[in-house]
Amino acid sequence: MTEPLLIAGGTVVTDGGRAEADVLVRDGRVAAVGAVRDPAATVVRADGCLVLPGAVDPHTHVFGAAHADGVAALCGGTTSALVFVDGDPGETPAAAAERGVREQIPESPIDLGFHGVVWEPAAYRDGDLAALADAGVTSVKLWLAYRELGIMADDAQVHAIMAEAAREGVLVQAHCENGGALADIAQRLRDRGTTALGEHGRARPIGLEAEAVHRLLRFAEVTGADTYVVHVSGREPLEEILRARVRGQTVFAETCAHHLVLDDRVYAGDDALRFMMTPPLRAPADCDALWDGLRSGAIDTLASDHGHLRLDADKVPAADDVTAVPYGIPGIQWRLALGMTHGVRAGRLSLERLVEVACAAPARAFGLYPRKGTLRPGADADLVVWDPRRTVVVGDDTRRDGLDYSPYDGMALEGPPRIVVAGGEVVAEDGVFLGRETPARFLPRPRRTAVGADLDPSGDGRAAAR
Repeated sequence: MTEPLLIAGGTVVTDGGRAEADVLVRDGRVAAVGAVRDPAATVVRADGCLVLPGAVDPHTHVFGAAHADGVAALCGGTTSALVFVDGDPGETPAAAAERGVREQIPESPIDLGFHGVVWEPAAYRDGDLAALADAGVTSVKLWLAYRELGIMADDAQVHAIMAEAAREGVLVQAHCENGGALADIAQRLRDRGTTALGEHGRARPIGLEAEAVHRLLRFAEVTGADTYVVHVSGREPLEEILRARVRGQTVFAETCAHHLVLDDRVYAGDDALRFMMTPPLRAPADCDALWDGLRSGAIDTLASDHGHLRLDADKVPAADDVTAVPYGIPGIQWRLALGMTHGVRAGRLSLERLVEVACAAPARAFGLYPRKGTLRPGADADLVVWDPRRTVVVGDDTRRDGLDYSPYDGMALEGPPRIVVAGGEVVAEDGVFLGRETPARFLPRPRRTAVGADLDPSGDGRAAAR
């Protein structure tokens, strides 16, 4: 049990707006917000600072590096994350998720929820998602691309998975690119001997992302499944989501920090290897469309799509072949700072809207709200004291994930957080991890029919999960 903590004198910014207020933390929960006094509490002054909910990253791939990535998350103001667990051969989605809980929770300094993954589509059987939801994992991802890895679901498999998801109250996520067309483009590049990294955008055109989003959402319309489109990269796929909403469908749209602040001109440079992710970075006009979508509410959440991959060991060996280089970039530490700098400070996004898309909306989409993503009494005591007068330059001395690069290296960003509190405990200060005594927790989640239930008084989420 942690000692009472009073964050005093700051401007509290949460999904209800902003106000000058104190925040009292007791027994790992937010006890009160307002004009608060508690003689027994340790006081942290937040004068001139913003007090935000701990950010929730809805899209991460830690690849066994839960401790290092959790440290980086905390140093950037993210206190909870949802993690994809790739399956081992023959492993069901539920078994993979349960293995993720066993292996990653003991190592993690942040609370984690998990996404199920249909890693072997041909092995999917009806009932797999029911078992997944019974384990407290009520979201599942499938791929409409990556035929070469054996993870691409065909139309029959997509339909079957989405039909069970609708029945079981599981939210369907999808990587949307037309895998068959991409495989043909890749083969043509290899046949011509034109596999330089500069071909990345042309190898994975945005039209084939939009086509896959359209196909996914038509399957969702037929089956009744709720959907969450990950890493929307530009205008065309976003337009498909808006059309589905006009039809009355429940569709969440996610974009990632890198698709907002970087564009496809980097692929012409000598350091293109630092920017190899899928979908690729798009044209500057697509960045503008994503900012517009975040501001208007067309896009619901801001994610990192953090991938724990090294430049030297993982990417350099395939640096001459755009069709073979491992895709994925780190970013969990910098998501909030990028939003503050390129969104709020640049006038593209209000502070309240950034808090919504980085904190509250991810928690809502995945059944964690109001336990996470807000600073109301009863919520978990995860919060960030943010001083907007600070600046940090991304580089070797500021990265905390143990990796050898960032796509944001050299950027001057607002931050780091002055104080980060997780579970009622001060765990990071001025971009340095202080350690965490209280153990991080697994975050089981309810089936979508129960989303929006009251805070779970048990403290472990299980009362709300059924």
